[in-house]
Amino acid sequence: MYLGIDLGTGSVKVMLLDRAGGAVSASHIYPVLAPAPGRAETDPEEWLRALEQALTDLNTRARDRGTGSLKDVRAVGFSGQMHGVVPVKRGGDGTTEALHPAILWADGRGAAELERYHACPREMRGRLGNRPASGMAGTTLLWLHRNAPAVLERADAVLFPKDYVRAALTGDWCTDYSDASGSLLYDFRNREWYGELIETLELPATALPEIRDSVAPAGHVTAAAAARFGIPEGTPVAIGAGDTPAAMYGSRLTDEAVAQISVGTAAQAARPVAPGVLPPVSSVNLFEGAESRLRYQVAAMLNGGLALEWVRERLGFDWDGLYARLDGSVTDDPGEILFLPYLTGERTPHLNPDARGAWVGLSLHHDTDDLARAALLGVACTVRLGMETLEHDRAPADTVRLVGGSARYAAWRQMLSLVLERPLEYSEQTDGSARGAAYTAARLLGEELPAGPAFVHQDAPDAPWVQRYYERFLEVYGALHPPRM
Repeated sequence: MYLGIDLGTGSVKVMLLDRAGGAVSASHIYPVLAPAPGRAETDPEEWLRALEQALTDLNTRARDRGTGSLKDVRAVGFSGQMHGVVPVKRGGDGTTEALHPAILWADGRGAAELERYHACPREMRGRLGNRPASGMAGTTLLWLHRNAPAVLERADAVLFPKDYVRAALTGDWCTDYSDASGSLLYDFRNREWYGELIETLELPATALPEIRDSVAPAGHVTAAAAARFGIPEGTPVAIGAGDTPAAMYGSRLTDEAVAQISVGTAAQAARPVAPGVLPPVSSVNLFEGAESRLRYQVAAMLNGGLALEWVRERLGFDWDGLYARLDGSVTDDPGEILFLPYLTGERTPHLNPDARGAWVGLSLHHDTDDLARAALLGVACTVRLGMETLEHDRAPADTVRLVGGSARYAAWRQMLSLVLERPLEYSEQTDGSARGAAYTAARLLGEELPAGPAFVHQDAPDAPWVQRYYERFLEVYGALHPPRM
């Protein structure tokens, strides 16, 4: 069996996958801390405690179902949230010590450092493949360099989130091409760390880990890790990939005519590009894939499940109950109420770390369900805007897939398809990134990948108010956040 570990922003998901594609999963949550406005951090030890609990639950669930246990794991693979950074130091016993809380992709402190990137020559910025944005590793490291220099001076390396957790299993420090390519420190032309840029920014190049293929080895499970996590000592570990490339790997997506939407903590719309292509820098991101030489463009919207979970906590409802109440009323006209979900700024297409959220059009007759439904519609509108941005310079995708945990809710699938005004394909196997992580474990052993997930076609509902509602959503954003000169 193969073990996939997917380190998300708010939870870790683990999957045991057999050669036939049968899977057992478990997860465990951890907090995202906001000690001040614009900050988003996690104590890395929380990741490890959550992983320990998730693996315990997974082991119990697999044994109860008679489908094996952790002792049957032959290889481990990883997936994880991208862009975050963890400065680390090597302990005397070979362990990895975090010197600072992990600074996550939703953190806005790096916005103050963007001018350092804008001052670089245009040709240099073009080789980054991405417009500089706060929350990406390069801007975060510049913030640390300016505001906490002692941390970087003590650090032996800076790791991305999944790489920190993997180091706890193997002691090996490295990363993969997908995570490296999202750092704003990577040269897409030469597929390596961008030494000239790093020197221009005056960052310590020695702190960046070696880049390897996603299916390359990253050591073996140590005795200490085996005792803590229950994975057999000596089990080989694959490097893995960032969450979106892992999800694409897990769904076997390589077709440039197919786009894939995932609404997790963030919302993303991704689409493969031809191998080796370096498109002009635009408001969508370019990342390396888990497959060698495969690249993809992604419209990254920062406020998907992050905003929706905030709404759920404030209004005190549960998702199963809400979707049950929405069943049969998805196409009803919501009237004037709408929600801007920009609680942590926005990346695609606005690239505005100062964007903020709002309910607009409230009246006395509105209740909790109206507020929640407006929040869902607001996230669906941001996904539509992301898809339009992704397809701005390309022919529209022939097929749009929906993956991730939210795909299991029929009312949400209908609402998203309604706002997009296009049919969707969805998979009932929702743990795409964890599955992709397990696939990297299989490939590490040189074995054929298990069967990919099946997709079900869903036609788009029709409602005459959708276009008017979407246009008003765009107008309200523009009124509250006028374009900067």
